[in-house]
Amino acid sequence: MAETIPLVDEILRGDNRGLQLLAARGLVPLAPAELIPVQVRLVSLQDEEIAAAAARAILEIEPKIAADLIVEGAGTEVVEYFGRHFDHREVLGAVIRRRDVPRQLLAELAGKLDEELQELLLLRQDAIVELPEILDALEKNPRLGPYGRRRIEEYRQHLLPRERKPRKSRAELEKEVEALSEEEVVKALSEAKETPSEGDEEDLTGLTESQIRTLGVPIRMKLARGAPRGLRGILVRDPNPMVATAVLHHNALGDSEIEQIATNRAVVQDVLELIGNHRSWVRKYTVAVALVKNPRCPIGIAMRLLPRVAVRDLQSLARDRNVADAIRTGAKRLYKMKRG
Repeated sequence: MAETIPLVDEILRGDNRGLQLLAARGLVPLAPAELIPVQVRLVSLQDEEIAAAAARAILEIEPKIAADLIVEGAGTEVVEYFGRHFDHREVLGAVIRRRDVPRQLLAELAGKLDEELQELLLLRQDAIVELPEILDALEKNPRLGPYGRRRIEEYRQHLLPRERKPRKSRAELEKEVEALSEEEVVKALSEAKETPSEGDEEDLTGLTESQIRTLGVPIRMKLARGAPRGLRGILVRDPNPMVATAVLHHNALGDSEIEQIATNRAVVQDVLELIGNHRSWVRKYTVAVALVKNPRCPIGIAMRLLPRVAVRDLQSLARDRNVADAIRTGAKRLYKMKRG
């Protein structure tokens, strides 16, 4: 009996030009998750007719289908193609969110993103640390908004300390906080109100989140002490680890709030590390699971907590492409052990 060759393999082998042309046009019986990667490969063929047909067909794909494919784990080749050839916000948003997106692609995109996508890109602290040129490209974007400029300045001052003066220690900053007078705080808040306002107004300060970000680090650290919940929610997402962790150090937080913070993918790694090393907080199952599922959680803490995860959550973790490979592999192994 002759060997049956899977359709995808038969198309890519290139023995049947007619079949390749049909695939390029999207006229073969394959699901989008199988067909689109094939079409991306066909775009690079030297056969101009097939390559052009594949390129046209890809551009006609519904943006939601493209975005879903990226989220569900399309290969890097497909992600790069969509990133470079699609201008739809939903598609570009999915590309930016991918943990394994090539950093150079993010730098290429940075120069053309609108303000909403700029904010999304500025949440990718991991990528910016690896390739600070992303910030350079953002600064050249003619559509860069005031919020983006402030966040870039924050990153340059605090996330990339080698570009500026060394970051101050917590002890040094705490001394500055203690030395702040009420008059200095009031003056800083008043000046911040004159900066562009974006988002909802926070009750205690009368400032929006974007205005709060313009305050100096010692001022933000002082605000974190005994802050009401709404202000805590803003400051715990601060890009400066000293400010973000001050929320945890200087407030009595309930289990539900700790769980909410542990779930948040916008917080810096230091916050998740602090929660993960706090025995009473991680004793609560929902907090431990939230940390394991959070892609920003330090891998050592996530692996330490993984054995505590119940079977039902292990199954979903084993399929979650947002977490590290080691977490998925460990979850899969533990799932088999606990089921059996």
